[in-house]
Amino acid sequence: MRHSIVCVALSSALLVIPGCGTSPPAPVSPVVHTETVEAKIEVPVPCIDSVPIAPAFLSDTELLAPSNGSAVDRVWRDHLQRKQWEGQLEALVAACVSLRK
Repeated sequence: MRHSIVCVALSSALLVIPGCGTSPPAPVSPVVHTETVEAKIEVPVPCIDSVPIAPAFLSDTELLAPSNGSAVDRVWRDHLQRKQWEGQLEALVAACVSLRK
């Protein structure tokens, strides 16, 4: 009889133990921590949209082909075109340098 009481007690204990193990876990509330961080990162960007088109300069053979008086006029015209083109390039470079500061 004593063995039967021990067997009944053990079997009832074994029925209770699996029931405790299958209970759902208690819900854990998520911890949310937000922090805004500002970072300054240099990103290379083009500072100009386009480069001015170079004027068509005369070649040596084109300059020497007509008479001497006309050659001087052509050299002067090329000189003026080159100065204007160089001025546009210098303005673009100056604008790029001022953006970097």
